[in-house]
Amino acid sequence: MKKIDKKPLIITICLIVFQTICYKASVLISGQPTLIGGYIDERIPFNVYFIIPYVIWYLMLVLVPYYIYIHDKDNFIRYQTSFVLSIIISNIIYIIFPSTIVRAEITTTGILETITKIIYAIDTPVRNCCPSIHCAFSLSYILYSYTTKKSNKFINIIITILSLLIMASTMLIKQHVFIDFISGCILSLIVFLIVLENDYLFNKFKKLFKM
Repeated sequence: MKKIDKKPLIITICLIVFQTICYKASVLISGQPTLIGGYIDERIPFNVYFIIPYVIWYLMLVLVPYYIYIHDKDNFIRYQTSFVLSIIISNIIYIIFPSTIVRAEITTTGILETITKIIYAIDTPVRNCCPSIHCAFSLSYILYSYTTKKSNKFINIIITILSLLIMASTMLIKQHVFIDFISGCILSLIVFLIVLENDYLFNKFKKLFKM
């Protein structure tokens, strides 16, 4: 059995901590949030079953980068470069344009409802939703899995399906609104294109990660 390489896991976990700190800081220093959401969001129903893919996102934060690493170490560096840039850009936006949304009122009881309430509690106060990091990172999973050399096509399809379900889940459990989804995807795509052929950023992050 092949030994698990701890280095990419340590890098990934450190960057997740960095993302959490940045987000919490943006919540503290941002001003009065603007309520966002509109016509499209009013027609998207709340569906508690989508809390399942929403929570799976947290596992994919660790598993997808490791999957990329074992197949293509250079692409792992590019993925993590995109991760860092997405964090920085999104939190600058959060500070400049703090936002909030109206969540669903959960009146039924059950294990999925309980999990949803826990997620709601963790993300209270409801601040800095646009762009959606859930959506930005999920699109990155798709983009980088397909640009990874010698990757497994079947696993890439699974990553794609799960990522699309995650993006849908952000709206269906009322954690985000449609504009959050769109802006998150745009952010992810722009950062991906910037990183894709940028040797300067690649070399800087390769040195930073000591890889």
